Amino acid sequence: MKYFLGFLFLSSLISCNHLPEALLASQVDVIDTLDVTEYRYVVDKKNRRGYVTKDNEIMDGHYVITRNGKMIEEFDVSKGFLQGQLIRFDENEQPEALETYKTSVQHGPVLTYHKNGILRSEGSFTNGEEDTEKIFYDSEGTVEQEIVVKEGIVYTHQYYLGNRMLSDFEKTIDGKRYRMVRKYDAFGTTQLIMGKEIDVETPVFYIFDTDFKEIDRFNSAEEITKSREYFSLLQAM
Repeated sequence: MKYFLGFLFLSSLISCNHLPEALLASQVDVIDTLDVTEYRYVVDKKNRRGYVTKDNEIMDGHYVITRNGKMIEEFDVSKGFLQGQLIRFDENEQPEALETYKTSVQHGPVLTYHKNGILRSEGSFTNGEEDTEKIFYDSEGTVEQEIVVKEGIVYTHQYYLGNRMLSDFEKTIDGKRYRMVRKYDAFGTTQLIMGKEIDVETPVFYIFDTDFKEIDRFNSAEEITKSREYFSLLQAM
């Protein structure tokens, strides 16, 4: 996975009770604390933020930003541009997001946190563009959703109690494009693969085997009993 080494490093810091202090202690010698009224940023022709003080001096160094005496952001600036990690804090001065920048362009890991400090999501940017792959966690740290790309196909996996239950994706079969849902049991075995043609106004749904061969179909407007059976299976936990 992209930035895997970076995630390992960040995870070692996240395991600490105080992420900002861990970062400061390991990376910073001098810290400048500014109120939000004491600095600003301007946007250049490349749409990058350039940071300056209220006296229009180019900022350079490690900064902690406060509002009404409370810490709201912490970041590094090199010759006026964001460089490295930016931490955003909530109203209780606890980390709620960590972003990574290269010359004020978002590039690298993005992490967000629940109020209890548990990781909420992880993803990444590449040269200002958000990468597709993401993972989302509940407040106890259990995976709830995962977005991955495999062989050019984007899969959205839904989890229940840590087990993958549903996968949502698009697939072309015999020249037709389908929106697919794959249902798993608690052991990860496929129970059902259901698809519907994309951009076609029809109540017809298709059932496929694990080789994506059609094995059944039904008209949801006319075959009510069969429709209920399949959708009940799809929704069952």
